[in-house]
Amino acid sequence: MREILESCARIDEAAEAAYLDMQTRCTETNAAALLGHLAAGKAVHAGWWRELLEEWDAGRLADAWPGAVDAEQDLAATASALALLAAGAPSALDAREALMAAARIEFLALDPVFAELIELSEPGLAHARHESFDAHIGALAAAIDDHFGPGSPDAFMSTVLRRTRHNNRAVTRFAMRDALTGLGNRRALAAQAGQWAAWSARYGGAMSFVVLDIDEFRSVNDVWGHGVGDRALVALADAISSTVRSADLVTRLGSDEFIVLAPELEPDGAQVLAGRLLANIRALRIPTEGDAYLTLTASAGIATVFDPPDSQPRSLDDVLAATDRSLAAAKAAGRDSIADPVVLVTRPEE
Repeated sequence: MREILESCARIDEAAEAAYLDMQTRCTETNAAALLGHLAAGKAVHAGWWRELLEEWDAGRLADAWPGAVDAEQDLAATASALALLAAGAPSALDAREALMAAARIEFLALDPVFAELIELSEPGLAHARHESFDAHIGALAAAIDDHFGPGSPDAFMSTVLRRTRHNNRAVTRFAMRDALTGLGNRRALAAQAGQWAAWSARYGGAMSFVVLDIDEFRSVNDVWGHGVGDRALVALADAISSTVRSADLVTRLGSDEFIVLAPELEPDGAQVLAGRLLANIRALRIPTEGDAYLTLTASAGIATVFDPPDSQPRSLDDVLAATDRSLAAAKAAGRDSIADPVVLVTRPEE
């Protein structure tokens, strides 16, 4: 992971250097100002990766990103290519040459990996960083449109940049979403749990996980068919999503198993949340045939990470093992039940 973060920083730093060099050689005032703006944006983006590198080196960033192996070589190659571009011939640039060179830089740097890696940002910052990246691409695309006018071959580069950025974001969403319910999947949970585990370990804040297993759900498909079963899963996803806070992440882990990652929620609060979730699931009325409807219940297990500040981030596997222990206790107690939380805390003697 360190090599990947280092490559990300090198990509943005090489692009910043190229823009600053081009700005000094650009003969047109507005284009030169744009290059300076783009350089400043790249400096900010490089700062994100350097901050993450510091977190990694301090042991406060979980190695939980599932795309690391495939991305390492691609990002390193992109970083090298941009470094060569930044060392281009020192000749004067007119506006057209400056804009086309900037378009090449941004297109080269528009790797889909960036959109997913931004999810590893400090908790709560990923959305703002996506918006910053979108605004960066948008500023260049708008300048290309203004300079070349609609319909010209050169202006098509603005469409390419916008579409590529849009597609990269879409790929990230598809990779992190369950196709049926639209909830997060295991990949999304790994990314979000990694960043929140790093936050929890650094500051000593609580982080709770509530796992929900639908009672006797297999009989729904056996009795009513998979169409009703799918309808029930969508209804369950909506009921869970409407119950949790905006900062919480809801994921579907298996056929009938859902998990809520609830940052900054202590064990008592997690039990309250689990109670609300079970009540809303119990209240569902899922149409089947004619006027008939289906009702459901669920069992809930809870695990809360409550380590002291500057501890090591908990792995997702450790946390899920704790939720499984709690869920097993809930199932042993009968249907529609909540088990006591399993609290993961590092004692001084550990």
